[in-house]
Amino acid sequence: MGIKVKLSDYIAEFIAKKGINSVFAISGGASLHLIHSIDDNDSLKLICTHHEQAAAMAADGYSRESGNFGVAISTSGPGATNLITGICCSFYDSVPLLLITGQVSTFRMSGKTGTRQIGFQETPITKLTKEITKYSITINKPEMIKYELEKAVFLAKCGRPGPVLIDIPDNLQRMYIDKTSLKGF
Repeated sequence: MGIKVKLSDYIAEFIAKKGINSVFAISGGASLHLIHSIDDNDSLKLICTHHEQAAAMAADGYSRESGNFGVAISTSGPGATNLITGICCSFYDSVPLLLITGQVSTFRMSGKTGTRQIGFQETPITKLTKEITKYSITINKPEMIKYELEKAVFLAKCGRPGPVLIDIPDNLQRMYIDKTSLKGF
């Protein structure tokens, strides 16, 4: 039996272990577990900006000043799309960022149904950001989290640095995972 931890707590712990001490965010329904886990982590300071664009730009400034990568979090839908101007800034200036967006629960995703959306404010943010990030992915299985976080941070910092985006459905954020059985990048 391994060590069980809530997936959003694992993310907060991962960020803190990478030497990040401030995370910029706007809370929303699809990102609440992420926000709570960041705020509950004693090594991290949650800085709530007034707009998601400001969160992305603050994370960009943090990255430039610290020499590490910056982190911004937003909810799904328009909250996620509001990050795009800041993402462009980091992409064109080669600034490493980790952007994490909440997404509707996997059982509310339209997938290949042919409908525009099923879940409230379901937005295909990874498709929208493919051309302005070095890497953009939606997590669809909780056991992917370690691999995808490690891969994203590696890609954000290697070669020509830039932003990466991980989209995490709400129901996965609250799941408990076995930390000892996760596969790395």
